[in-house]
Amino acid sequence: MTTPNSVSAGWGSDLRVAAVGVMTPFLPGLLVLLGYLWLGGFGLLLGIGAAIAWVVWWRRSNGRRFFPRDVESRPFYLTIALTVVVFVLVLVAM
Repeated sequence: MTTPNSVSAGWGSDLRVAAVGVMTPFLPGLLVLLGYLWLGGFGLLLGIGAAIAWVVWWRRSNGRRFFPRDVESRPFYLTIALTVVVFVLVLVAM
């Protein structure tokens, strides 16, 4: 007999947290790279500012937790959309 995992909120929630774990270093890196490709050194600073703004927004959207037990849908899907848009912009800018 197996005991249920008291930490997990289910497979869907676990997959969302894993996706956030992948996007956490990827999105800020893309923001910094995009800023650098577009505007050089000043864009690098703007990219760092945008990355910090995303981190602050993400934490505020999820109850002051970076990896919450239950990731809310709206911030999660907005982060996915932002990641895809920034990724495409970086590809175009290269």
